[in-house]
Amino acid sequence: MTTCETAIDEKLCQFIKKYADGQLKMELLACLGRHPNAKLSKLAIYHVQDCRKVDVCRALEDMVEAGLVETHIYNGTLLYSLTTSEEKRQLVIKLATLGWDQWQLVLRHISEETK
Repeated sequence: MTTCETAIDEKLCQFIKKYADGQLKMELLACLGRHPNAKLSKLAIYHVQDCRKVDVCRALEDMVEAGLVETHIYNGTLLYSLTTSEEKRQLVIKLATLGWDQWQLVLRHISEETK
């Protein structure tokens, strides 16, 4: 059993391996999972994430392409929201409910796999 699988169930572990291949994507997904009905602008997301704008843009583009995030235009502003695909949506919400110890194990596992 991997570190990821001991921290969380296998389905969520596979989801993380497939879609959240870095800490930024994990944090963006967790943020959207905590606010599943919100539509956020890039500016709002930049305020939440302490990283380069180009990295946030790239991560958002990847997540839109993967079907995890949807885009909306409201008054000429591009907004991002959690997918309406129920299966992916529930996994993102589950990701957002991980405890601190589980979160740390998953992040450690991701950083080990990227080395």
